[in-house]
Amino acid sequence: MNNTQKRVALVLRRMADMAERDEEDASAFAEELESMLDAMHGNNFFGTEGQCDPRGDFRNGDWSMNRIEGLDG
Repeated sequence: MNNTQKRVALVLRRMADMAERDEEDASAFAEELESMLDAMHGNNFFGTEGQCDPRGDFRNGDWSMNRIEGLDG
């Protein structure tokens, strides 16, 4: 794993810990993640059909931070 991968993984773990401890932090992260993931999805970052989107495989549904595959449907 290179340094960029280590940094991203560490920051994401810290964000996950914050979200688990505080509901307001979780809501703030969800709002920002939705915008970022939508933009990435729109640029085919997660495959042309959104099949690799971390919110869920878009071939199976219309997923968002309010509806996550494997949790909400």
